Amino acid sequence: MAASLDRIEHIVVLMLENRSFDNLLGWLYDPANQAPFDREPPGNFAGVYGKKLSNPRLDGSNVPVGKGTDVTAPYPDPGEPFQDVYAQIYGQKTTQYANAVTKEPPRPCNMQGFLYNYLLKNQSNPANADTIMNCFTPARIPVLSSLAHYYGLCDHWFASVPSQTLCNRSFMVAGTSSGYVNNDGGDGLLFTNSTPTIFDLLSQAGKSWKVYCGGWTVTSIALLTQRQLWDFAVQPGYFEHLTDFLVDAQKPGGLPAFSFIEPNYMDSVVHGPENDMHPESHAFQLFGRSNVEQGEKLVYQVYSAIRKSPDWDKILLLILFDEHGGCYDHVCPPTTKDCPFAISPDNVVIPPDQPGGTGFNFDRLGVRIPAIVVSAYTAEETILNTTFDHTSALSTVVDCFGLPKQKLGKRQAAAPNVSEALTLSDPRQDLPAISPPVAADVSVVNRADALAASILQAKAKPLSSLQIKIMVGAAKRLGLPGEQQVELAKSPTVFDADAELLKLEAELVAKRATKVL
Repeated sequence: MAASLDRIEHIVVLMLENRSFDNLLGWLYDPANQAPFDREPPGNFAGVYGKKLSNPRLDGSNVPVGKGTDVTAPYPDPGEPFQDVYAQIYGQKTTQYANAVTKEPPRPCNMQGFLYNYLLKNQSNPANADTIMNCFTPARIPVLSSLAHYYGLCDHWFASVPSQTLCNRSFMVAGTSSGYVNNDGGDGLLFTNSTPTIFDLLSQAGKSWKVYCGGWTVTSIALLTQRQLWDFAVQPGYFEHLTDFLVDAQKPGGLPAFSFIEPNYMDSVVHGPENDMHPESHAFQLFGRSNVEQGEKLVYQVYSAIRKSPDWDKILLLILFDEHGGCYDHVCPPTTKDCPFAISPDNVVIPPDQPGGTGFNFDRLGVRIPAIVVSAYTAEETILNTTFDHTSALSTVVDCFGLPKQKLGKRQAAAPNVSEALTLSDPRQDLPAISPPVAADVSVVNRADALAASILQAKAKPLSSLQIKIMVGAAKRLGLPGEQQVELAKSPTVFDADAELLKLEAELVAKRATKVL
């Protein structure tokens, strides 16, 4: 399998936030769609068309899978912690404490708890809870849909952990979360992982890498949660901005061997609107909530830069999401019995009576997420039914660049790479019709207006729980005292947080100049 990776010199991974496969791509093929998606699904496509899929309400009535039109949905943010995912997968009407759900499930997986669980999160407006069953059509997300159709789509890519963001992102860069399954980690503030990362392996092998950030570099979750990366923070050329990626991609050999792109996790006066696709936690006035169109804009920018690159035929792009974020999906996550690499990466189990512990032994994967493979060697309408998780992205990097196979845990060592998507002998030179986002501006003409809108949004918008974690992590990484970390986490609005991040970024830049951190 690794042989087809020999033609790849640059791997790019863009990881977005909190959407399930069905939520974004379940309706990819349907005769009611617009062309080219107006057809019966290919026989091997695990979408929602033609299936009788639903979830029950508390009164026993069923809500079928629908077609969503609101690009800000679902609002409010669905449940994503460990105990919520357990309830969604196993059809539980109520949630338990995280350290009480790791025993043998009460019934086989049935994916019947999404509506129950969303009702718990949406008690103030129970009539709105049915929206958790809505999934977008290609008309609403043309960029991701077009890339999935014209290149490669993995319809059995699962999150690595049946839980929330930080631990899943740790699997993406380190192959493990060291026994943790929640964003708090062991200190109750922010998950951190101490094991080697893919970046360490690349550096040891003399291969280049960069983390490109859609927002402030001090908000990079890879940086904040991976101790092995902290020394790289003060060295120039490792943590840069999305604008640097767009420039680097246009130079022959300008991209590093591995590029990891993180979105903008919060609205910023400098970096523009939040574009991570994370469902919104809070309502706020003026310009509304975060929406998938901003994420589509980011995907469009990244793809366009790669397709126009002089190194187009040497680049492999993976577009992933860290976890499903509580959004509906109908495919049961595999367990060790179903999937040979659905195993603990390191046999680390943190007992429930220890801080941050649940007793989970990593014997099942998380919910299915969208995963798209773009390369000059990927044929149109390539659908991979192989089971993958985030360690498959690591395996792709490891196998492509000849890195050691046993350094990032037992799961990564066993996980397949995506080389089966590279089937063409000659690189494609066509220009598929990748439509831009419906409403999100993809030009720089209205940049000033977009930033003005972002300022107004940010002044009215409180921080989400993830954004609070990011603020704590940024302060912690810059060595601020504990009381200052707490104060930053209390920033009343995203606008205030952005102003503080501007100061922290300036401090990091100054430390880079002296290489002291």
